[in-house]
Amino acid sequence: MNDAYTALLAAVLRAPDPVAALEAAAARPEVPEALRDVLAGLDRDGVRMSALLVAQLRFNRLLNGSGQAAADFDADPAGFTAQFRQYHQEVAPSADSPVQEARLFAAWWAGVE
Repeated sequence: MNDAYTALLAAVLRAPDPVAALEAAAARPEVPEALRDVLAGLDRDGVRMSALLVAQLRFNRLLNGSGQAAADFDADPAGFTAQFRQYHQEVAPSADSPVQEARLFAAWWAGVE
């Protein structure tokens, strides 16, 4: 799979409404027809579940990789969750360890402040 397709799918899975994002992507004329067909054929419940699992994995990795993030979550669960939601939507997943996720979050947070 090429990088543009991977980025498109990653964006769908990070969207606030992954099914709506999937349907929008499947309707974009600049997306190759074969990929639009694949996107249109994906199970909507499976896309929702995959999006939830990706978010949960990233959240858990972040809390396990950053004592500061874990403390911030303990101090203000709703506030930290809102920050994480924004991070998740803006930063494509690329970490494969808790420490890497923590570094991505810290870099993102430094740019937000």
